[in-house]
Amino acid sequence: MLASRLTAARVVLPRSLAFFPLVFLLAAPCFSQDKPPSKLIFKSDESTTGPIGGEKSFTCLRVFSDGRATYAKSWSDPFLTVDKQTGKETYEEHLVSKEFIFDELDLLGFSDFLKSKPVRKLPETFGPPHQPIDFIEMITLEFTGRKDKLQKLSTREFFVTDLEERARYPGALIVLMLKLDEIERKVSSEGKPVAPPSDCRLKLSNTN
Repeated sequence: MLASRLTAARVVLPRSLAFFPLVFLLAAPCFSQDKPPSKLIFKSDESTTGPIGGEKSFTCLRVFSDGRATYAKSWSDPFLTVDKQTGKETYEEHLVSKEFIFDELDLLGFSDFLKSKPVRKLPETFGPPHQPIDFIEMITLEFTGRKDKLQKLSTREFFVTDLEERARYPGALIVLMLKLDEIERKVSSEGKPVAPPSDCRLKLSNTN
């Protein structure tokens, strides 16, 4: 009697339920692909001139929400070289471009820091800490802050300041610039070679 009841119960189950596991399995890939698209959350562009002869460099860093970071740098030697055939004088140029994938959790703290109140209060421009003599460094930053608002700021000669000069900067700027340096070092030393980002200015044009 019990066996016949169970059999009857199976017979009267709605047919749609029999397909539920199959429908769920087919839909599962769709759920896994629901991840939001990666977006640029931080960019840095830097140019330097000096301190010797024709030394120049351009550096750019791009950091994305999925953990991907690209770093590219072009620089020239400080001394002229002469082409034996044409006699043209040039500064030999070099280029490196790398990509590194950070764990998204590693960037979570950095992203939260960019949205913090101390960072939001930073002024847009920080002038030279001293009168430039033979070295000029200009860095511009753009990043996504609170409520996805774009924030920009620029600095001059930050990475050649002494301790006394650096102490005059807001703490949030110091942390931000040191984090920039840390990310650049990580990507340049451990990243894999890739084509440089298309929006990076890397042409030196050091020709006499």
